[in-house]
Amino acid sequence: MNDVKLTLNIRQPPSTNAGALSKAATKKQAATETMGEAWARILAMNLTGPEREKVGAGRKAFAEGKAGRTRTGRLSKGEALEIGTVHLEEIRKGQRADRIAETLATKPDNYFVITDDAQLESMIQRLDDEVQAQQSDEWFRGLFAQYDDTIIRHKLLEQGVVIPTVNSFTVWDTETSGTDMRIDMTGGYSFWLPLLNEGYYVAYGHLTDDAQCTRSKALDIAKAFLEDASHIKAFHNSPFDYSMILNDGLAPKGFRYCSMDASQIMNEHEESHGLKSLTAKYKRYIGAEHLDDFTFEDLFGNGSPLIYSPEIVGIYAIKDVEKGWLLTKFQIDMMRKTDNLDYPYFQLRQYLTEVNTTIERTGFVVNTDKLAELEIEFTAKLEDAKRQLHEDYAIDAKFLREMSRTLKGDKIRGWVTAQSARIDKQADMLAKCRTELKSANPTTKKYTQLKERIRKYESTTLPEAKPENAPDYIREFNLSSDHHLGYLIYDVLKVDDKSKVFDKKSERLTNKKVLALYYEREPALKPLAKYSALSTLLGTFVKKIPHAMDIDGRLHTNLKTVSTGRYSSKSYAGKSNSLFVDNITDDNFLDYIRAVIDAPKGTKKGTNLQNIPARTDDGKRVRKAFEPAPGFIFLGSDLSSIEPRIQAHRMATEFGDESFAEMFRKGLDPYTEFAAILFEVSTEVCTDAYYSSVEGTADAVPDYRKAMKQMFLAIGYGQAFDMFLQGVIPFGIGEEQARMAFDKFDEILPGFKGMVNATFEHLREHGWTASIFHQKRRFPGYVEKYKRLCTLMKRAGITDKNDPELGKKSNKLRKGGNGDAVNEFWDLMRFTGGCERAAFNQTIQSSGAQVLQFCMIRSYYELTLERGWEFNLTLHDEQKHSCPKDQLTPEVVELYTDIMTNTITLEVPLKSDTVIEPRWMEEYGADEWFRE
Repeated sequence: MNDVKLTLNIRQPPSTNAGALSKAATKKQAATETMGEAWARILAMNLTGPEREKVGAGRKAFAEGKAGRTRTGRLSKGEALEIGTVHLEEIRKGQRADRIAETLATKPDNYFVITDDAQLESMIQRLDDEVQAQQSDEWFRGLFAQYDDTIIRHKLLEQGVVIPTVNSFTVWDTETSGTDMRIDMTGGYSFWLPLLNEGYYVAYGHLTDDAQCTRSKALDIAKAFLEDASHIKAFHNSPFDYSMILNDGLAPKGFRYCSMDASQIMNEHEESHGLKSLTAKYKRYIGAEHLDDFTFEDLFGNGSPLIYSPEIVGIYAIKDVEKGWLLTKFQIDMMRKTDNLDYPYFQLRQYLTEVNTTIERTGFVVNTDKLAELEIEFTAKLEDAKRQLHEDYAIDAKFLREMSRTLKGDKIRGWVTAQSARIDKQADMLAKCRTELKSANPTTKKYTQLKERIRKYESTTLPEAKPENAPDYIREFNLSSDHHLGYLIYDVLKVDDKSKVFDKKSERLTNKKVLALYYEREPALKPLAKYSALSTLLGTFVKKIPHAMDIDGRLHTNLKTVSTGRYSSKSYAGKSNSLFVDNITDDNFLDYIRAVIDAPKGTKKGTNLQNIPARTDDGKRVRKAFEPAPGFIFLGSDLSSIEPRIQAHRMATEFGDESFAEMFRKGLDPYTEFAAILFEVSTEVCTDAYYSSVEGTADAVPDYRKAMKQMFLAIGYGQAFDMFLQGVIPFGIGEEQARMAFDKFDEILPGFKGMVNATFEHLREHGWTASIFHQKRRFPGYVEKYKRLCTLMKRAGITDKNDPELGKKSNKLRKGGNGDAVNEFWDLMRFTGGCERAAFNQTIQSSGAQVLQFCMIRSYYELTLERGWEFNLTLHDEQKHSCPKDQLTPEVVELYTDIMTNTITLEVPLKSDTVIEPRWMEEYGADEWFRE
C-alpha cells in the first residue's frame, strides 16, 4: 500500500485583509469580554481629568447595581461617559439637597430675607442706622477721607463741579436672570451692614410660588440710596452689578469699590479672582472661618438663582455680601500697608466702574445705509483687486505648478510613483483575469467572479500618474493660506525675510505684524496689501457691523485693560435682541424674567473698534459711517507723545536729566531733534514730512525719526546693538550709521540709561515695577531665574546680558557634554528678557494709560454728568464724546483740551490734538470750524 501524502494548502491572505482580521479579532474579544474588563479597558484610555471622574463613577455605579447599560454591543467610551455623567449628576443632586437643608437649618439670626413689602421700611431704617453709626467710627472716617482726598475731586472743585463727600460704605450684590449686560435684570438684591453686623436680601423676581416683594416697591425703597453718590456701594464685580441696576431703570451712583478689581491690584496672578476662591484662600486672614465655602454650583448647579426659593437664595446671597465685606476690609487694610497700592485704587480705580460702563453702554450710531453702499462698492473693488493681483503676480497654471513643486514636491512625487505602481498592478491583474477566464468553466462560480473583476477593472480608470492629478497638487491660490502667501512673498518676490525682527526662532512668517512691515516697505507687495485691506474692511466691518447692533440700535464694544493698563476693544456675545421688552412693569416683569432666564448668549454683538483702519482712505470711509446722535457733534482728542513725555518726566524727577524734558518745554519734537544729533544729519531731513516727500525718489533718505523711536525702545528694553540694528534696517539705516548713533546715546541722554538700569535693578530685587502712580505689575519667578542666569553667566565668563561675545561664551557651558546647561541659559535669557521689556513698559505705558484715565474721569463728571454729553469711546491715547450742538463754542473746545492737558501735571507740558467731527474721521480744528 502506497503512503498517502497529505498537503494542506493554506492561502496566504493579502496584506489588505489585515484590517478585516483585526476587526474579526476585536469582535471575538468583545464577545468574550466581561464588563469588568470593559470598564478597565475604558479606564486605560487616555482620558482627561473630568472624563476619568465620570468613567470611574459609572464603573462604581454599574458594579453596585445603581446603573445599567444605555446601548447594546461592546462598551464604548461614549457610553461609559453617559453612564458616569448621569450617576454623577444624581450624586450631586443629593449633595445639593443636603447642603440646602444644612444651609436652611443653620441660618444665622442676623440674616434677614425680605419677602413682604411691609418689611421694607424697617429694613431701610436699619440701613440709615448703619450710615449714622459709620459717622463716628474711626476706621470708616479714615476710609471716607481717602475717598474724598483725590486729585480728581480737587480738580473738579476748581471747575465748580462737586463730587459729594462720602457718608457711608456698604457691600452689595444682585441676583439676576442672567449675564447679558443689556437684557437681563435683577430679581433680588442683598447688602451687608458692617457695624450693625446684619445682612439683608430683598426678593422680587423669583419664579416660584413663594411669597416675595413687589418689584416696584423693592426698587423704590432703595432708589434714593442707590442713586446717591455720597453712599459708596461695594460689589465684587461692580461693572456687572452697575449694568444690572441700570437695566432696572435706576440711575445708580457711588459704585466705587470693586473687590475683584482690588484683588487684581493686589496680585494679578491669583489663580482665581472669584469671590468664593478668594474668601476660601484667605479665610483665616479675613475672619471668615465661620462661613462655609459653598459655591453657587454647590447649592444650585447651573442656571439662574431666580428659579429657586427666596429663602435659600437669600441666605446664600447674604453670605456672599458678608464674605464681600470681610474680603473688602482686608483688601483696604492690606493696600494701605503695601507699596502704596491704595494710591492707584483710591486716586484712580475707584471711579472707573461708572466711567467704563458708561462708555460701553453709550456706543455709536452707525449709518447702515452708508455701509450698504460701501459693501456694493468694496465688493466690486475686491474682485478687481483679486483679478489685478493674479495679473500682477502671474498667478496662472505655471505659477500653481511651481508652487506645488516647491511646497508639496515630495508628497506629489511620492504619489506619482505610487500611482504608477497602482496603474501597472491594475493592468497586470486585468491581464491575469482575462487569461484565467479563457480556461475557466463558464458554469462555475470562479468564472462569474472573474467576469465581475474584469468588469470592475475595465470600468475603473485610474488617474494618470502625473503631478497635476496628485491630491496635494495646488489647484488654486488661497490668499488665506500662510503657506501660499509665504511662497509668493519669499520664493516668488524674494522679499528679505524680517521674521526674526519679531521672533528670533521663526522664519517665513506671514502674520499681521510681519505683513504690516512688508506692506509699508515693499513696493512689490502693494497689490497684496490692497487686496488684504479691502478683504478685512469688507468681511470684518462693512458686512458684520449692521448685524452686530445691541438693543438700542447702536454699535457697542467691550472694553478691557491689557497688562499695561491701556484699553483693548472687542466684540461680545449676548442674548437675542428680540427678547428685549422696553416697558417693564409689575404686571409683565415675571413673564419677562421667565422668557430671558434660559435664553442662550449666542448672538455676536459689537466689534473691535480700534482695528478699523484709520490711515487708509477706505478705512476712513468706514469710520465716517459712525455718526453722532441727532442734535450732537463729535469732539475727539488724543494725548500727543504721552509715553516719551512720561520718560522725560521720570528722567527729570528721578535722575536729574532735564535734556529730554527741555525739548518738550521748547515745543520741539524730541524724536526729530535727537535723530539729527545722533545720526549727525540736519533736523529737516528727520521729519516725517520730508521723508514722505522724497520717498521713492533719487533724493530718498532713511526714516531717521522712526529709527530714533526704535532707539528709545531698544535702550528701554535693554537690547544689545545687534537687536537694535535689526530693528532699524527696515528704515534704511546702515550698520555704520546705526553703530555711531547707538554709541552716542548714553552721552547725549545719560538719564535715560539711568532710568532703564534703575528699573531693572528694582525688578531684580523685588520682582515687580510700578507706574508713576504706583500701579504695580509683578513678574513671578523672575528674581529666582535671574539669579540662576547670573550663575550660568559667571560660569561662562559672560559680563552681562549685552556681552558682545554672548553666543560664543555661552558654548563654554557645554563642557562635559552638558548641552542642557546651554539650553537652560537661552531659556533663561528669553524669560528674563521678556520680563524686563514688560517691566520697563509698566513704568512708561502704564503711566501714560493712567494719565488718560484721569482725563476720562474728569470728562465723565464735568461733561457727561454735568453737561449731558455722550461718552462714546476711549482707545489708545484718545477719547471721543458727543457734544450737544447748542453747547459747541470755542470755550467748550478749550475746556476739552484743558481736560486732556491740565488734569494731571508733569515735569513736561502735556499736549493734545482736539478736533470737531460731524462724523468720525471728518476732522476740523477749532479755528477752521468756527471760521467757516
